[in-house]
Amino acid sequence: MRISRPSPGTVIATIALVMATTGTAVAAVDFARNSGQVDGISAVPASSSNSRAKGNLVATARGGSNVGQIPNKFLADVGELTNFAAPFAVEDNANGANVPLSTSGFGRLEASCQDSNQNRGVEDPRTVLTFTNTSGGAMNFARHVGNNDPAIALLQNGTVNSFTIGGSNTFTYHLQQNNVHVIIEGAVRQDRPDPANGACLVWGTSQVSR
Repeated sequence: MRISRPSPGTVIATIALVMATTGTAVAAVDFARNSGQVDGISAVPASSSNSRAKGNLVATARGGSNVGQIPNKFLADVGELTNFAAPFAVEDNANGANVPLSTSGFGRLEASCQDSNQNRGVEDPRTVLTFTNTSGGAMNFARHVGNNDPAIALLQNGTVNSFTIGGSNTFTYHLQQNNVHVIIEGAVRQDRPDPANGACLVWGTSQVSR
């Protein structure tokens, strides 16, 4: 059987079909390769560091206390807010161990519940709050309890500042170093349902703004 030579129109149509099919395949491969991007920008998990997230999208957290949310560390000019709460039981004639309440890049806030009555079997709770500067440098420090006059000082690195609340009251810290501010606001409650039993409760919030 003799095969006739294809016409010029058939040749052009065949070439166009091949080119169109190849272009579609290339586009499909390119789409699959970039399917995880939005406008050409990739996404990183919420657990990523700021350096890894640079120039990328950030996904919301899959679990933890920020599930479904973007962590504050990725949001500019938004204060990072954390909560704390700790109950303490008084040990008769003893100073309780320090319990961490809040930790920031500036330092560490701790509290202990102590028995201020040295008579055996009689407990009278008091709370000692301690802030330790671990920032690596000096910082401006202001503190007040309730409506009392504030204590204002320059707190050197490694310095510990402590004060005692004998009854139930509120307290506030304002710390500043360069353009970073930390404000800690809290309250202390002393419970004494009967002379032989006492307890302390400390709760509050810590906000870091840059």
